[in-house]
Amino acid sequence: MKKYLILILISLFWNNLFAQIEDTDLQEMVIERVSRRNIIDIIEDIKKQTYRNYSEESSKYTITQQSFLNQKDTLLYVNSLYDLSMDLKSKKINKVKVTNPKNKDFLKEAFFSRYTNNDSPMYWLTEVIIRKNINIPELDFLNNINDYQYIRTTDKGITTITFFTDDYYEGFFKYDQKYNLVEIEFYLTKPYPIDHSQTNNGKQLFVKNWILNAEVVRIKFKQDKRGKIYIDRLTAYEEMRDYNFEKFDSKGNLIIQDDNLNFNSSLIIKKQ
Repeated sequence: MKKYLILILISLFWNNLFAQIEDTDLQEMVIERVSRRNIIDIIEDIKKQTYRNYSEESSKYTITQQSFLNQKDTLLYVNSLYDLSMDLKSKKINKVKVTNPKNKDFLKEAFFSRYTNNDSPMYWLTEVIIRKNINIPELDFLNNINDYQYIRTTDKGITTITFFTDDYYEGFFKYDQKYNLVEIEFYLTKPYPIDHSQTNNGKQLFVKNWILNAEVVRIKFKQDKRGKIYIDRLTAYEEMRDYNFEKFDSKGNLIIQDDNLNFNSSLIIKKQ
């Protein structure tokens, strides 16, 4: 069922892109493969403008998150109002929950109570999916340029850069004539292994590894009255497969073990 969901999401992604092309006067559109030197210059300008022109003001956002174990067991559900601000230059993200009678929070204590804060998968299911996606200049395709191919489409003052690689992400980003970002969409092209094991003085504290099986992200930007850009809406979907975790005590005895767990997580961040 989840495979069908991924295919649907990807299909919607490409249909949306093609629909944009079909609705455009093709005589005004320029499509070209971007040279390595040109894409480096373009991305440097985008990153500089994002650092320089991103609004650092605190704004209210509704954050909705949901995570499932093995596709059906709800581990957490959050639908709450937050004050959110970002200082991209220092990679600092401030997120403070606002008291609101409509806030909803559910956490399956029976599952998470087995872990300490450092051990729990909750951080990867909640905080990481937020921070890695709203820290825009650090996105992979804006940094590991040699791994990607890029195609540029220019139409009515908006430039679209389509990027793809067989090993990681495929998608596009759009920017205006001042290099302000307008929209970003991307998805993982194939499963990606992650290892987060840790040792201390040669002793194994824990072994943790999994496969990032799927990831689909869409980010839309707007500009405020001062022309500063901000995230208007961000949606993300992730699948973690074959999650394995072993924790050891100071004597090297195994005290917690998880084998081949599967997690599905979704995120919606929307400005109010």
